[in-house]
Amino acid sequence: MFGFLSFAGFEAAATLGEETRDPKRSIPRAILGTALFGGVFFVVVTTVEMLAFGSDAAKFHDSPSLLGDLGTAYVGAWVGDVITFGAAVSAFGCCLACVVGGSRLLFALGRDAFDGRGVARTSANGAPTVSATVVTGLAALVIAVCAVFFGATPLDTFAWSGSIGTLILLVVYLLTTLGSIRLVFVQRKLAVPRWQVVFPLCALVLLTYTVYVNVIPYPESGPAQWFPVVAATVLVLAVSLVLARPAFARRVGERLSLAEGGA
Repeated sequence: MFGFLSFAGFEAAATLGEETRDPKRSIPRAILGTALFGGVFFVVVTTVEMLAFGSDAAKFHDSPSLLGDLGTAYVGAWVGDVITFGAAVSAFGCCLACVVGGSRLLFALGRDAFDGRGVARTSANGAPTVSATVVTGLAALVIAVCAVFFGATPLDTFAWSGSIGTLILLVVYLLTTLGSIRLVFVQRKLAVPRWQVVFPLCALVLLTYTVYVNVIPYPESGPAQWFPVVAATVLVLAVSLVLARPAFARRVGERLSLAEGGA
């Protein structure tokens, strides 16, 4: 299960610290393995797709399952079905990883902010059932809203939520990198050589460029025009909550720091 969720994304791997006996070793290995495997995999797959579709850009753009269609066209229908099934398993893995990550974060927030009450309650065997139920319910609500009010198919919902989530994550990466620079190189909380600030600065440049090319040119029609709006709304609400309740945010941060220090 740890390996399966790690494959689904290194954010999910990073939330599994309480499931592994050696988090300082297992989590970095999972993150590195995911990055290396994902990088090689996507380069190879994209190369195959570009070579196979050739100059037929319309067919490439309109294909709901790129490798599935290519498998059907070049080998047989059964290959396309197998690849499509594999894509469904992968999508389920991403969904499960998101639920695990969201549940873990909500549980940790409740544990540090409410002393184990509310969303931090656990079952008899120690599972964070309340936070998992809340996250699953919210995901089901999003799916229902997309289907009922926007006529979304399962593929639409997967693509829309993935695009919006990616935009949010990119901004979170930016904020995290800025926070690490302030913590390490401004406040000097860790004994790190100052010249190493070049690494987070390079990360800021790369992240800023990635956010830019994902938003500019801004889509003028279709569902994509709402992706930045929804992502920005979620981020503004989160930042507003922190600014409106600074004492609460500070208390959670202090308890989290104490918990990490004790560990």
